[in-house]
Amino acid sequence: MADMTEDKSTDAAPFTLRFMEWQCGHHGTRPDDIPVHSIEQAQAIVNALGYAISQPGHARAALFNAERGVSLYLTDDHADTIQKDEWQWGYRTTIYRATPEELAELQGLRAAFDYVVGGELQPWDGTKYLDDMEVVTTLTPEAIEAAIAPVCWYEADQRGAVCDVPPVIKPAAELLAELREAAAEMAGEAADGGQP
Repeated sequence: MADMTEDKSTDAAPFTLRFMEWQCGHHGTRPDDIPVHSIEQAQAIVNALGYAISQPGHARAALFNAERGVSLYLTDDHADTIQKDEWQWGYRTTIYRATPEELAELQGLRAAFDYVVGGELQPWDGTKYLDDMEVVTTLTPEAIEAAIAPVCWYEADQRGAVCDVPPVIKPAAELLAELREAAAEMAGEAADGGQP
């Protein structure tokens, strides 16, 4: 199985066009990822595919770079218009992959997470739809890859998509380092009477 989380962006092609759902075509075979050089190029590709789709077919695609992404719907003679300003795209969800020990430590750093990020770090079991900005899981890399993989036409009645845009996967150690530092800063502020 191909690595679905690998950031395929390069200096030469800063965007990736990935078909997250493919319910069209004679054989229903989902196209491979397409490195694209511009938003206009991606728009031309999805427009051409939309013109080629006949009912009841449809597809969903994601255009993304290292941090942000946008979801697109394609059907007969239609493809969503891609927002030209990447800053209007949503941030990709970050999945922190943790060991059970790291997860326990993260749960003990809830106040630091709220201080740094805001809110509460949500656990993810691989089935819940990824609508939080950051989640944590103890799933194996292979289980994460399987959970976030695009849905092929023959799987439509077996599983649903958990994301419209592929998430970014990071080791929990990165987040732990940041939260430990924040917890120490918070403790210092408390010792100084709340003064930063």
